[in-house]
Amino acid sequence: MKDMKPILERELSPMSQSQSKPSLKTRIAFIDEIRGFCILAMILHHALFDIVYLFNDSWFMPLLQFAESIRIPFVFAFVGISGLSSRLSHSNALRGVKLLGIALGLTLVTWLVMPEELIVFGILHMLAFCMLIFALLRPLLDKAPTWLGIVICLLLFVLTSNVGNGQLGVPNLLYWQIPEPVMQCEWLFPFGITTSGFYSADYFPLFPWLFLFLAGSYVGVWFKEGRYPKWMAPKRIPFLDFVGRHTLWVYVIHQPIVYGILYVIYNWILA
Repeated sequence: MKDMKPILERELSPMSQSQSKPSLKTRIAFIDEIRGFCILAMILHHALFDIVYLFNDSWFMPLLQFAESIRIPFVFAFVGISGLSSRLSHSNALRGVKLLGIALGLTLVTWLVMPEELIVFGILHMLAFCMLIFALLRPLLDKAPTWLGIVICLLLFVLTSNVGNGQLGVPNLLYWQIPEPVMQCEWLFPFGITTSGFYSADYFPLFPWLFLFLAGSYVGVWFKEGRYPKWMAPKRIPFLDFVGRHTLWVYVIHQPIVYGILYVIYNWILA
């Protein structure tokens, strides 16, 4: 029996470790389902925008206004989850480079095909740069405790939320006016500073959204450690789970498909 003790310890030890540490290969279906729901809400908003402004159907204006009024929570959830997922990714630098290539391709396509809907710095551009910045700063970000990182990032999100209006800080309370020469710089649009001639059909600057992404990345620390409610793991809504797993391609292809469907409806069926 004495000789069997080391053998039993070796056999039982890996089992104990595997039970105490969650597998990083296991996808958390709830995250994919929320992400899928958010991207479907975004597609609906884009479809209503096309109906009202590209096909001049003002009957849908109240629906578009309602969609505009509730879109921010979906954007918050989508960007935050993207930051959370960065903690579960093997290579954010590679993901960022690939996404930036797709974003620049989208800019080129809209410039050539639909210049009135030109996308200069949309949500894909913003997320690509967020991934690259996260990959670059990760060694520094990892030094901060999780709770502190979340608080600091959310505070920076608030302080940079009014950059477009020339202010850093809390409006009407405590703020610093950005100098006019800086506000007139045409190349600061990635940071939320735009001039009168700037236009982008989809516009998500790094300030303040970068800090929401980074706040989500700190929440992702807990998920990476398996510190999340276990009810989030199982798949409950397969369709939303599928969309959530393929949000990039759904986003890229949805606009031509939606526009094509609307074109057929308004120019052939209702003509």
